[in-house]
Amino acid sequence: MSTHLYKTREDLLSFLQVTLLRFFQLTITLLALFFLMRAFEYIFISQIHQLPKNSLSLAVSGIYYDTVFVLIICCYGIIPFFIISYFKPGFAVLTFVIVSILAMLSNLLLIFYYSKSLVPLGVDLFGYSLKEILHTVQVSGAINVFLILTLIFFISIALVGFHFSRKIFLPKYLLYVLFIALLAVVFFCEEVVPKDKEYKTELEFYTVINKLQFLSGKVIPYLSGQEEEFVGGDYFIDDKSEGQNSFFYVDKNYPFMRLDSSQNVLGNFFNTSKELPNFVFIITESLGRSFSGEGAGDGSFTPFLDSLARQSLYWKNFLSTSGRTFAVFSSLFGSLPFGEKGFLDFGEKMPKHFSFVTYLKQLGYRTSFFHGGDVHFDNMDVYFKKQDIDFILGDKNFGSGFKKMPAKSEGFSWGYGDKELFQRSMQILTSEKNVPRLDIYLTLSMHDPFLVEGQELYKNKVRQQLQSFPLTVQQKAEYEKYFDMYATVMYTDDAIKEFFAAYSKRADFQNTIFIITGDHRMPEIPLTTKLDRFHVPFLIYSPLLKRRETIASVSTHFDVLPSLVAFLRENYKIETPKYVSWLGSGLDTASYFRNTHSLPLMRNKNELLDYLDQNYLLADKKVFEVFDNLVTSKLNDDVVQNKLQNNFNEFKSRNKSMIQTKKLLPDSVLQFVAKRKK
Repeated sequence: MSTHLYKTREDLLSFLQVTLLRFFQLTITLLALFFLMRAFEYIFISQIHQLPKNSLSLAVSGIYYDTVFVLIICCYGIIPFFIISYFKPGFAVLTFVIVSILAMLSNLLLIFYYSKSLVPLGVDLFGYSLKEILHTVQVSGAINVFLILTLIFFISIALVGFHFSRKIFLPKYLLYVLFIALLAVVFFCEEVVPKDKEYKTELEFYTVINKLQFLSGKVIPYLSGQEEEFVGGDYFIDDKSEGQNSFFYVDKNYPFMRLDSSQNVLGNFFNTSKELPNFVFIITESLGRSFSGEGAGDGSFTPFLDSLARQSLYWKNFLSTSGRTFAVFSSLFGSLPFGEKGFLDFGEKMPKHFSFVTYLKQLGYRTSFFHGGDVHFDNMDVYFKKQDIDFILGDKNFGSGFKKMPAKSEGFSWGYGDKELFQRSMQILTSEKNVPRLDIYLTLSMHDPFLVEGQELYKNKVRQQLQSFPLTVQQKAEYEKYFDMYATVMYTDDAIKEFFAAYSKRADFQNTIFIITGDHRMPEIPLTTKLDRFHVPFLIYSPLLKRRETIASVSTHFDVLPSLVAFLRENYKIETPKYVSWLGSGLDTASYFRNTHSLPLMRNKNELLDYLDQNYLLADKKVFEVFDNLVTSKLNDDVVQNKLQNNFNEFKSRNKSMIQTKKLLPDSVLQFVAKRKK
């Protein structure tokens, strides 16, 4: 192995100058590649999605942050580059080129990921198994010819650029200026990295940020185990302030164990039958309030659900508890805390808890879960088996005679469409005994890649729907980018309509309570507010209803279980447990806008960043005031912020304790058996 020995001061200075020149020639080439990627990202994303009106200027300012990010990377690499160059200059250059191409390819893949849902990849990467990630990528068609050609193009450009980088002329003084700039960027990197609070919307921030920088900024603290120091507060503890629900906790060994204080707010809306009512939950994939219901921000594309809402108890300011599907079951049927990555992520080690499924089973209900896809995704089947559910339908046992949803060219499909799901379930229901039932549906069609049977038919329905909107030519062109998404919305709305038509012919229809909601809002259509991703429709329809009502007060999935249990307790004289571990306090049925709840919201797995308390939202350590239709406005109020942060920290502390102990309720409480009072 040859080495360079610099015997004189002049030789050493010459080595330093030559090496510094070569390093900055490579650095400038890498910068040029990132600038080219920025241009590609803007053109590519703008063809798929409707970006902010100032997106071009945001993309241009993003070049500044690309520069900062590249300089940060290069600053950490300059010392290794010099050390390797001292022994093997060629190998140092080769190492720089390989690392640069890997960084470039990573950023390109992250741009393609971002193009799917306008949400950059963060620590939610660690919330899914490799099998789940590969399945999602395959179904979405993310790996395609265009992606491969793009990667090949940028690799070729990179190789050519680095090959000719020696021709870049840099005066000696400029080398020193660049070196000083390199050091300055590292020392002041916190000040020059973009912060979301500086932008009006998340979409603006996501347009500016370098996607690789965003991922590394999330992943490095997560992998290094950096945790917040939780300062205890008075989260829900016997707070008697007016209009605020309060919890009374009873045992420090069980951080969420409390007295049940839920009220029967639903009872007066219903006629009570002699027989126990059926419950049908339709959890609709990606159904957001922004495109469903009267006054929807993007206009409504759910004509049947809108007509059903006019005959129902309808909450227009309702929230899911997460920005993905993983939390919907534990929230709706258990009102449970999140744990680290969602309660279902505990898998077989899920803490024992009270569940609406097991509660109804004790009363003689037949319980079923119907889904057209992989029921093991997110441990859905594990969760329901823990509740001793009677039957689970998924893609593996769907049966013959049904066709899966259309697949992209790669041939992968999520599973069976919503019409097939409801049709198959009706076959199953018809074949079973006439006993009280709990039937839970999770639809699938409103999911990337947004392909359904009769795609063109539903695109035409979207066009017809748009004719009733007062839109300019430009606005109609903007809607064109999301025709596939809106078409699947109208398809699912049709599927639910057909399901109701079939179910209404059943003898037990008159004694059935239907609950319809979204698991979260579709992220592929741009979000407009901090609460938009959680804002979903929620309605309760039943022939047992005495009257309909549109409700403007805020409630969440956490609040459904407490209200249903209280309803059964009072209207059907069924015993309920004294102690519970619910996060929810019950549905609020006030017709005017207000929020009496205090609760956390989990955007993605591993991302617990949002906390709602009365008319205030804490998001990314910033405070927003919340108004009707869940419009948010940034608020500078240290007193409010400290209160919300204190309460949020208290929840995190309890949640962390639950993760460590896996305790929610003692066995003595869990031995409770539901039965009707004599």
